[in-house]
Amino acid sequence: MDKIVNQLEASPSACAAVPADNPQRQIIEADIARFSAAASVPGDVRFLVLDCADDGFVYQGKTIVASTRLARLSEPQRFFILAHELGHVQLQHHAATSKFVAQAVEGAPDERSARARVASRLAAHSHQAELDADAYAVRVMRYAGIDPEYAAQLFDSIGESKDNATHPSAGRRARAIRAQR
Repeated sequence: MDKIVNQLEASPSACAAVPADNPQRQIIEADIARFSAAASVPGDVRFLVLDCADDGFVYQGKTIVASTRLARLSEPQRFFILAHELGHVQLQHHAATSKFVAQAVEGAPDERSARARVASRLAAHSHQAELDADAYAVRVMRYAGIDPEYAAQLFDSIGESKDNATHPSAGRRARAIRAQR
């Protein structure tokens, strides 16, 4: 089961280290400092700034990995991404995914069947986790005095797209953010 959970999770091993004097890294580190001052970040949560294909993700439930790619976004949008990832931590999505996988594979006769069960149910589980993390981020943005419309505009800039195995479409996410007004 742990093998399946680990394969579902993004890993910092797929990212590259970035020198401390890299301007993009410095922007993101300054954002993290401002974010940490505005949001309730638990003491056991750590941040890593790396060069990754994904803008951000949570690794093993307590490490928020922020990519230097975030520097291309506006400051409120970067705040949203950090708040979204913190939402995954605070809502304990890593533990929920482990529980989801355990329930999906229970009674499976072999690994192939177990993987098929997980795959058949993954989208619904993952999409809900993403929408819940978005909703958490919107609440943090409001608390910090930042208009969540910036987050909706981030998804608007991506385009409507389609749901994939792990994330709802950008359009669906923008609409869900706006519905929280």
